[in-house]
Amino acid sequence: MHDVADTRVPWTTQTRTFASRHVRQVLRNRMILVLAVAWPVLWYFLTLAFFVEAPSGQAGGVKAGMAITYGLLGAFTITVAVFAGDFARDLDGERYRKFRAMPISPTADLAGRLLAGMVFGVGSYAATLLVSIVHGAEFGRPSIGAIGVIALTLVLFCFVAMSFATVLALVVTKPEHMTTIAVIGVLIAFYATGFNGVSPQLLADGADMINYLPNSLATRMQIAALSSDVSYMTPPEAPDSIEFVGLLAGYAAVLLATAVLILRRFAYAPE
Repeated sequence: MHDVADTRVPWTTQTRTFASRHVRQVLRNRMILVLAVAWPVLWYFLTLAFFVEAPSGQAGGVKAGMAITYGLLGAFTITVAVFAGDFARDLDGERYRKFRAMPISPTADLAGRLLAGMVFGVGSYAATLLVSIVHGAEFGRPSIGAIGVIALTLVLFCFVAMSFATVLALVVTKPEHMTTIAVIGVLIAFYATGFNGVSPQLLADGADMINYLPNSLATRMQIAALSSDVSYMTPPEAPDSIEFVGLLAGYAAVLLATAVLILRRFAYAPE
């Protein structure tokens, strides 16, 4: 199929339609909504209560670091679960047989799904940070540059997560198993990188990798942008240079291209 939308249905209109469709589907799923908010907030409080003891006078900063860590954990979980689950259901329910019969642009389909997932990923992240602020987290007064880093890394990370989810949806053929498998995968990535890179001392060997894996890279970049004290997550040195932003953008670009190919090959290719 040519990736050119019919002139009677502009690409942007198709994108909005797909985004609206997926938002409505998620809002009807209470389990997904629980994952979006209660999941990261619960982990935030459990970690502070049982696993982390903040040094005297540094509690606010530690809470802020934990909030970013679990905010991104929540964004990772919800974006993977929403994207992979919806895509798998559409494949399993043979909805693409109908889509292929209509003048639909595959990239409009993908963009709509990405926008819907982004809404819930950013919402989950923001909810966790707001709860942490009420709980006493101290982020200081972020500069315009720091806010830009936070916004850019959050968007790129959500793109990475959702693009990865298209691959997951092909591997897991049963949509009803998708949420469980997505959560397990996210937790494996979380612990394998030392709590998304904030506790490299938990990794016996190869701690340098946390500056190069998407989930820990995004987390450490955000904490470095907002915090004046990053000693608790070093060594290795915090990834605070433009090269690391480019690395995360590279992950997003490669995975987005892969997602487009998957959608064309497995969803919109003529039978």
